[in-house]
Amino acid sequence: MPLSNSLESWLDWLETIHPTTIDMTLERVERVAARLQLGSVEIPLITVAGTNGKGSTVAMLAAIYSANGYNVGSYTSPHIVDFRERIRINGAMVDGSEIVQAFRAIEDLREPDTLTFFEYTTLAAMQVFIDAAVDVIVLEVGLGGRLDATNLWDTDCAILTSIALDHESYLGSDRSVIATEKAAIGRPGKPFVLGELAPPDSFWAYAKEHSLLVEDIGSLPIAALPLTSLPGDHQRRNAGCAVTAVELMSKQLPVDALKVDSALMRVQIDGRFSRHQVNGITVITDVAHNPAGASTLVDTWYAEMGDQTAHLVFAALGDKDIAGVATALAPIVAHWHCAALDDARAMQAGAMQAIVEQSLVEQSLVENCLADPALTGPAVTDPAHADLTHADFAHADFALTDSALGAQAATVTAYASTADALDAAMTAAGTDNKPVLVCGSFYTIAAIQPSLL
Repeated sequence: MPLSNSLESWLDWLETIHPTTIDMTLERVERVAARLQLGSVEIPLITVAGTNGKGSTVAMLAAIYSANGYNVGSYTSPHIVDFRERIRINGAMVDGSEIVQAFRAIEDLREPDTLTFFEYTTLAAMQVFIDAAVDVIVLEVGLGGRLDATNLWDTDCAILTSIALDHESYLGSDRSVIATEKAAIGRPGKPFVLGELAPPDSFWAYAKEHSLLVEDIGSLPIAALPLTSLPGDHQRRNAGCAVTAVELMSKQLPVDALKVDSALMRVQIDGRFSRHQVNGITVITDVAHNPAGASTLVDTWYAEMGDQTAHLVFAALGDKDIAGVATALAPIVAHWHCAALDDARAMQAGAMQAIVEQSLVEQSLVENCLADPALTGPAVTDPAHADLTHADFAHADFALTDSALGAQAATVTAYASTADALDAAMTAAGTDNKPVLVCGSFYTIAAIQPSLL
């Protein structure tokens, strides 16, 4: 245990006390929580799960309740620059000394169990909120739902923003299974707000079996959803989830509808299509890091930026679906500036460059061949091949002509660091008057943050 009161020294130490970064079980953290008398919480609690959209929804809930005079404890992950971004009261980061105090309380009672970094910090957040006597707690699920440390506590209202593929090495690639893992944050007889547009049947079967009181926001048209300061139709859906949860919790936590609307128009959260002006160049940052998030980013880009294309600074962790993200982002990218992140889990820039280039070639091939099946001969015109994808073309034994391969519109360059990639993107953007887009990971946004100040 660190002797120092430095939050940074504690965070470094927490990385060392458990043999794996992610350990999908609740048994150890439940035992430690019981020793801390944190096994149950009397404060009204809202839990937010989802592949994408969790952080935005938490920010909206915190803004709404704060505007209505409640003290709100909100817990999110990961952070962008400062760990304290994860643990907030009324939107403000708590003092590091309060977090260290919670860490010390946990460490006094932790052994003989070990905890992952996330488990430890989740307990610390709850301890901070209880010590502060907040009126409502909003927890963002870290990974999945059923076995996530935030699922220790019985939620009064669950929110599931979206269901897509991510963290496949832990959650698998079966969307039906992922849906039930995330739905497991709900509790029998308690409200469950669903933001997903097309939930698999497994979700509805789970909800019925476990008596979840589902409010389906995903099926509503965008025009029926609240307005918010955050750009994109997906943010209106997130806002719909937040407002519905607030309405369902109104007996415990009554609110003024006018204050709800105004709070949604003032909410701010970094890295969600955030605009910056740097030396006269528009720089947009977004934490999109999986294919579903990238597709949503593209939709928002078209709505906000029209037909402009961007210089993209792109860096990601090695366990992500780089090819899927690249395929989704390709329509809005004029040049890819691929960079290596300073993290052991990051994909190296050269490997990323190769994956992106291959994805662009395959996508170009699909677009050209499906537009003109004659380019590949009669095999492609067979009805059995009507749903061909870039992967099919990449691996099938088609006699492709040079015309079928088409021209790769965007160029891809690898850089040793995000700083180098951003410098190159900014220089090029200054020449051809294009915006710069930065995405791929929370770590990517964190790495370029100093350049935005």
